[in-house]
Amino acid sequence: MNRFLNIVALQFDIIWEDKEANFQKIRDMISRLDSKPDLIVLPETFATGFTMKSETFAESQMELTEKFLIEISKKTGAVIGGSWMEKNPDGMPFNTFSIARPSGIITNRYHKIHPFSFAEEDKFFTAGEYTETLELNGFKISLLICYDLRFPEVFRKTAGTTDLYLVIANWPQARIEHWTTLLKARAIENQAYVLGVNRVGYAGRKQQLYHTGSSVLFDPYGSGEFAKGEKEDILKVRISSKEVKDLREKFPFLKDRKNIIR
Repeated sequence: MNRFLNIVALQFDIIWEDKEANFQKIRDMISRLDSKPDLIVLPETFATGFTMKSETFAESQMELTEKFLIEISKKTGAVIGGSWMEKNPDGMPFNTFSIARPSGIITNRYHKIHPFSFAEEDKFFTAGEYTETLELNGFKISLLICYDLRFPEVFRKTAGTTDLYLVIANWPQARIEHWTTLLKARAIENQAYVLGVNRVGYAGRKQQLYHTGSSVLFDPYGSGEFAKGEKEDILKVRISSKEVKDLREKFPFLKDRKNIIR
């Protein structure tokens, strides 16, 4: 039986270090939806922007930001996910990708495995250690954040079982070709859908780092559906379980993987 998943990705200009303003922006975008999605995906650190003030903006589980995700999930009837800064009793906060359900609970939390050392994220956030996969409408969906995209081994960990990889980001314009190229490669090599959700606009206290979005869904063949350029946009996409199944049966490349010892 062929199953479908209707997904909405919100590409928007995150207001720097202003949670309530970003919450309201998301509410406004959601209010413009003309159909009910199964899944809504927000960019990395959607409530604050990619600030290194991790301890200033970190929250415990089920505080302001996760409660907001639950609010939107209940309102829309859709599962929703995005990343935020989670307090860590044993060290620096985590960059956490949470999944909220309409039932009012958080069912999944993924801690970003690869902090972006180029921007010293590793000095202000604790690295995660485990991949995280959820199931929705029969689809297996794995969660990843921004810099994880440069490390194919974290995708390969669940290759063959993951139908859709979600990669949420604050990926700047200066390296946007890397973003689209790597997302496409991950879709082709893992024979899965890959949805990349990026922000637009300027970030930082001096508003100097520019982001051009390029949020996109790549199908397992490498064909992409893009959001509108450098503008805020609502990307609506639909994925098919049959497309993944048929491709893997026709081209069973994944079975030929080797465990390279040295």
